[in-house]
Amino acid sequence: MGIEFLLIGAGIAILVVVLARRRLFQKRLIENKELLSGLKFDSVIPEEIEKIFKKAPRLKGDGGYLFKAMGCVPFADNFEAIRVSRRIYFVEPTDIEVLLIPEPGNFERKLAVAITVDSRLLGYVPAKEAAEMHKYLLAHSAGLRANAKIYLGSRPEYNGVMLDFAKPLRLESSRKS
Repeated sequence: MGIEFLLIGAGIAILVVVLARRRLFQKRLIENKELLSGLKFDSVIPEEIEKIFKKAPRLKGDGGYLFKAMGCVPFADNFEAIRVSRRIYFVEPTDIEVLLIPEPGNFERKLAVAITVDSRLLGYVPAKEAAEMHKYLLAHSAGLRANAKIYLGSRPEYNGVMLDFAKPLRLESSRKS
């Protein structure tokens, strides 16, 4: 008789913890959405936001660079500015760290996730992955860092970014092993 009460108590405790954690994620999701809802990224994001996200957690990658944002013609000036500031040449794709920021204020795509480098918008995560990533970003933090390869072409339609993140989405461990 005593063991049953112990198991019931343990089950109730686990249920309470799970519900509390879910409520915490929902609260964080609402707070982050409100924080970012008034923003509309034109081609450059505000530097205050970039500074906040410099210490953002990093998405764990699998080394595949399978998620592409290619043909970023509207952001050709930003690609050129990054090419000049970082001394990137047209020969090879270059490894770079990008910042992924959800953009709830985007009227064309409600689940848009902006890809930025040095406060410059380079494009958006492809729509197929954006829905899952948008919710993940708002639930965990307002933005995440990720590894990427940047392609600079001889013409603007050849510019692009290839993102490296593993599915399902998860953060890199901050512990050193």
